Amino acid sequence: MKATQLLPLLLLGAFSCQKPLFTQTPRWMRMQDRYAHMQADSGQAGSGQQPQEGPEVKKPSVYVTALRFPEGVDWRSGSLEGARIVLWKDGEEVLDVPGGHYPEPDRHRVRDGHLWQDDSDGRTTRILRDGDELVRYDGDEILRGMLLVEDDIHTLGQRAGSAGFSYRINGREVYAHPQARVPGSFQDREWEGGALMQDDDGAVYYCCALPIRKSDSVSWEYRLMQGDRVALSVAETEAETVFDIRVWKGSVYRSEQRSADARSLVMVRDSRAYSLTVPPGETVHLCRLVPQGEQMLVKGYSVAAGKKAYTYWMQGESGVLQQCSSEWQLAGLYTDNPLQAAVYLNKGKVQRIWNGEKNVLVIPGRYTLRTQACTAYKDGVLYAALSDYVEDTHLVLRGDVLESVRFNGCFTGIWIE
Repeated sequence: MKATQLLPLLLLGAFSCQKPLFTQTPRWMRMQDRYAHMQADSGQAGSGQQPQEGPEVKKPSVYVTALRFPEGVDWRSGSLEGARIVLWKDGEEVLDVPGGHYPEPDRHRVRDGHLWQDDSDGRTTRILRDGDELVRYDGDEILRGMLLVEDDIHTLGQRAGSAGFSYRINGREVYAHPQARVPGSFQDREWEGGALMQDDDGAVYYCCALPIRKSDSVSWEYRLMQGDRVALSVAETEAETVFDIRVWKGSVYRSEQRSADARSLVMVRDSRAYSLTVPPGETVHLCRLVPQGEQMLVKGYSVAAGKKAYTYWMQGESGVLQQCSSEWQLAGLYTDNPLQAAVYLNKGKVQRIWNGEKNVLVIPGRYTLRTQACTAYKDGVLYAALSDYVEDTHLVLRGDVLESVRFNGCFTGIWIE
């Protein structure tokens, strides 16, 4: 299939920060025209037209999470004192719970309308839902995966310092390794369970990497695990780098580079390998497996040596499906978006937002995405939770609507359910 090229971007216009719309509770689902004057080329601001009557269509809810701090705490310098986790649903604040011992942005997430949180005091790890403790066990771990299977909570926890992990069900240890590490995480947003995955037959799988130490180097053996059983092993001599291993629709997929040459990048389905396209002289990064419809893709990017140019792509058995080259990094590619929407980053700060039809006018270099979970794309709509790195006037984007939310803290994610 032909690579889809990104639509040309419009030039960014000037943006002046408006007076915050909300001091406590944002209502971007109720007051969607408050920023209409910013869309200079829409020609629709203040039209006063009423929507046509018709059958009610149930829209998905927009959940936004944040870390909120007491006034005076400088979270930008790394201070986490007094942090609380806040959850908004469709613009209404519905939850405010303690941030825990280590209130880091990637230690909480939304699943099925609930706020899930993992916390550790250095000796004991707890799993909480909406602030209520459900699971407690000995050990200092950070969750890399979680799945809800009937009434059971499956977790995959990396030990502090990245040395060793444990797979547990309701806190009970099923399998552990003192040296192995977990390749995946909750940043793999296409997989509900993060580094955990469930196949069509209900079986739960995960991947781990074991260090193979030699006199002057360390290589890795990769294992696909089901419970405490090794379902597949990739010896350290079989590939230069294994980026990802996933089970999906009864097949085992791998994304791997077989030699030092990036052009040896392949996607393996069971025992068959499919070569992926990488320009000569470029190095590849990310290379994660993502499902799209009825096919599996590899999502990644490549960089030419000595050049400030990034080429992002999704490709699979049928070739390249999406491709975009830019002088800036992308916040990510979205599997259901034919490169019609993108968030561009310059040194970690938001430089430009293209929502599929026009540029969204934000001040370049002022806002950050604190985690990979701070952008989402669903049903043709781009969502983003933008944290203001200068003041406390943060923004939530839904399509071409920007809403201001003022608080001392930062957004940590946005979910559409």
